[in-house]
Formats: sequence, structure tokens, C-alpha cells
Amino acid sequence: MNWGPWSHPGYAAVLALVEERAGLVPPSCPASAEEGIARAMERAGLKDFDAYRVRLAEDPSALDDLLIELTVGETYFFRTPEHFEHVRSVVLPELRERHGPGHTARMWSAACSSGEEPYSIAALLLGEGWDEHMTVYATDVSRGALGRARQAHYGDWSLRGGWADRMRAHLRAEGRRYVLSPEVRKHVRFSYLNLALDTWPSADSGIWKLDVIFCRNVLIYFNRPTIEAVARRLHDALDEGGYLFTGPSDPPLGGLAPLESILTEWGVLYRRPLPGATLSLPVPAAWSPSSTGIPGTASLDTTTTGLSSGSESSTGTALPGASAPGRPGGSAARTTAPAWSPPGAGGTSSQAEGTRVAGQPQAGAGTVLGNTAGTGAPASRSVTLPGAETPTHAPSAAAMHAARQALARGHWREAAQHLGALDSDADTAAMAVRALANLDAAAAVYACTEAAARHPLVAGLRYLESLLLLGQGRAADAERAVRQALYLEPTLIVAWLILGRVLRRHGDTSGALKAWREAEQLCNALPPDAPVPHADGESASRLAEVARGERSRMEAAQAAGEELS
Repeated sequence: MNWGPWSHPGYAAVLALVEERAGLVPPSCPASAEEGIARAMERAGLKDFDAYRVRLAEDPSALDDLLIELTVGETYFFRTPEHFEHVRSVVLPELRERHGPGHTARMWSAACSSGEEPYSIAALLLGEGWDEHMTVYATDVSRGALGRARQAHYGDWSLRGGWADRMRAHLRAEGRRYVLSPEVRKHVRFSYLNLALDTWPSADSGIWKLDVIFCRNVLIYFNRPTIEAVARRLHDALDEGGYLFTGPSDPPLGGLAPLESILTEWGVLYRRPLPGATLSLPVPAAWSPSSTGIPGTASLDTTTTGLSSGSESSTGTALPGASAPGRPGGSAARTTAPAWSPPGAGGTSSQAEGTRVAGQPQAGAGTVLGNTAGTGAPASRSVTLPGAETPTHAPSAAAMHAARQALARGHWREAAQHLGALDSDADTAAMAVRALANLDAAAAVYACTEAAARHPLVAGLRYLESLLLLGQGRAADAERAVRQALYLEPTLIVAWLILGRVLRRHGDTSGALKAWREAEQLCNALPPDAPVPHADGESASRLAEVARGERSRMEAAQAAGEELS
């Protein structure tokens, strides 16, 4: 009998109960799940699946025991040190500034496993002088893990991270184990909590009005309805201005709760807005581990040889059709934004990119925008959003005129507002930034930076920002922006091309070669005639040739012992 991926239908029945009670998604590896269920059944002394399901329904400890088998309790001290550094350098000073020196920092480690995470938080706070003004809550669905956490005995495996030395001062060696000092242990309060259940936040448990929540590498196990419910409760558990840290593999929470998404150089975190702050929520979309979409924006017309495979020229981005403010005769201004485009890409582009497509989000991002790459058909200049009443169009002539007048007075923000660069819709903002680049390059950088801050999860805005910054000679800032774009959308081909150029300017030959190889491989994975996103209609085969030419030229120069500018 064929039971699908399961060797016995009893396994599927057990997992259906687990999903109902704990919100866990079906495991991606049936064989591993079967082994885990078998081990849990053996510990329960049961061989019959029906009897085991009854036990799970009636005995919470049996369900907890099974959950341990179906999830990975991977942890160590100061895991993902960038999160702890952000707490140290940004969050704690901000708390002191907003609440004063008498404020007690309230932090929560959700799904704390064997305790390394909450103890790391406590150790960090101690080191920053918060010893009399902190409370760290730690919860888990495994009572066994909580017992080990309270015992606070650890081995070398818990000290394998890059910040392990920061914990050693709080550990005493006893044989081949380490015992955590009482001064750290006393600040952490452990308790049982199933995140999937609607029993929190609550004042009685302490899980409310929190300054920081660490809920990392937990949401990946939940089904979509559970993720949505947990996201709302995480928001409600935060104090106003509180921060939420999730894991790099966790699904994006943008649009699921009124949380502000903050993009850093190392990833995305979330914040409950302060009173009076405005928040633009992205359209919710179904999460998946990978993305096929990127932010769609109006095309940026190019007239230079940018990353042509023969030589590098001084590049500029021409955006025809607009007069520069304050220039006699209305001559068109040229921004100095670097173009990546191959030879022959000049003039006015006949294509503009993208329609926002719901249901195809990218890992680590909350806003998903797709385009027409791979369809073989030109994209529309208007961008239709799910639920939007009207399409988004390029700025009108009246808006352009008002923007020119504002720029003539030196009012960048007013000009950006006239064109829509500060719009709540990312596509409108990107189109406006491109229009503004025709009028004033510095104003366009300003507007793009503000637009990217309003839409921190939109890769296209970060890419556009990198173009404008590089055009102003701000290579370091351009590298930051393009790396953020690639964090949000690792398959953004044009961003890899720009990164190669930036790294070449920095003298990072190996990094530049790697970037161009990545661009070439991504192009080769597409149909040859497929238009590449943000590439003004250029095909995948053509950009693969561009990337290959840049790489070959650099490799040839290396072999000849030449220096590349």
C-alpha cells in the first residue's frame, strides 16, 4: 500500500495532531520525522499510533517530548553576535535616553532551549552596567530543556561562537564542564510557554511591555496561521519602541503586525513604533524559503557603456525629458549615477519593470514585488498593487514643474514630495526618485535614502540608492546599499554587477570576480531571451556576456601583472 511519503499512516496522523496543537508545519524530511516519532513513542512505552495520539492529547509532557524530536534546539552563547552588538550599541543607549538611568530593561528569550541565549543577554547587560536594572525572561515548550537551563552546566560546544570569550568570565570549570556564576543566573527567570497557544502576553507571566524580544529560528517551524498569530502577539508583548530579533531563516513579519521593519548591514529586525510614529505596512504575502520576485520600478534609462566588456568609461545615467532647475534654456541635467548597462543601451528605454505580485516573498524580507522577467513581454508603465484602487503612474508634468520650482528654492524634501518619492507605495517612490535624478542628483540621493528608510525591505530601492551613491563617488556608502539589496534579494543580477564595480574600485579583486561570476551564473540560469529585472529590457544572455567580459578582462590583467582602475 502506498501511503505517500510516510511508511505508515500513523505517522501522518501524529503530525496532524502536532500541527493542530502546536502549529508546526509538516517536516521537510519524512524519514527524520519518523525516527523522531519512533523515539518519542518508545520513551512513552507505546507502539500503537492511536494510543500514542490519545497520550499526546491528554499529556502535555508527552507532547513536549515529541516537539523536542521535531525541532532543532541548536544554540550556544552569544549566537549571532550582531544581534547582541545591536542591543549593546543601539538599544541600551536608547533606553537610557528615553527612560532615564532608573529604567529596568525587560528582555525575553522565547524558545530559550538550554539557556545559552538568555544567559548571554544577562551577561551583556551586566557588562554594560545594568546589573541592578534588568530582568531577563526565558521560556520554552520543552520542560526538559528548561531543567537543563536552570542547572546551567555547559560544555565546550556551548562556547564555540565568536563571542565565547565574553562568557568565560562567568563560567567556572568543573572537570570537563562549566558552571555558570550565580550573578548571571539570578537575573534570568525561566518558565514554560508554548508560543503557539493564545496564553500570552500577560502581566502575570511578565511577558508584556518588553524592551527586547529574541525569538530566533522558531517561526520556521510554524504553519502560516500560527506565524500570523504569533507575530501579532509578539507585537503586543513589546513596549512602545521595543525591538524584536528573529533568525535569518525565519519568515518575514512585515504586514502581519504593525511592526516597523529595520534593515541593518547584517539583516532585518523589527520594532514596535513609538507613539505618534507613522507606519507603512507592506502587503502580506505567503512566505516561502526562496523568492522569484524583486521590487519592480520604472526603468532607469542609460546612455553609457557602464560595465561593457571591453573597457570602463566614466559613467553617467541620462534621464531625458526633464529640465535642470535654474539652468537657462531648460537643458537636461545628467546625474552621475553609474550605469551598469552594456553598449547600445542608450536613449529612452521602451520597457519599464514590474507589477507587484503577492504570494512570492523572499527569504528574510517582508515586502515582495515581482516583475515580468521571463515572460518575454514588456511590462506596463503602470504598477497595479493588490487591493489598490488605481495604478501607479510616472509623475505628471505638473508635479515635475512643482518639483523644479522647489529645487530652485533649495527645498529637496518638497521636491521629493511633489514627485511622490515619499509615497507609502514603494513602486511610486522608486519611480519618483528616478524622475528626481533627472532634476538634481543630490536631491535624488536624499529622496532615495528616505524612501529606502520608509521601505526597508524593498531591494529595488537599495539598488537604486547604490547607483546614485556610486555616481556621487561615495563608494563605501554605495557598497553598503548594494549589499543590503543583495541581502534582501540574493538573485538581483544588476546588484551583483554593481557590487563587482564597487569592489574593483576598492581593489578587492577576488571579491569583484566573485560578484561577476555570481551575476553570470544567475543570468545563465534564466532563459537567454528573458529580460533581466531592473535592466531596461536587456536579456539574460546579454548581461551574462557583460559579466563574463568584466571577469575575463580582470583575470587577463591579473595574469599580465597589470593594475585595474
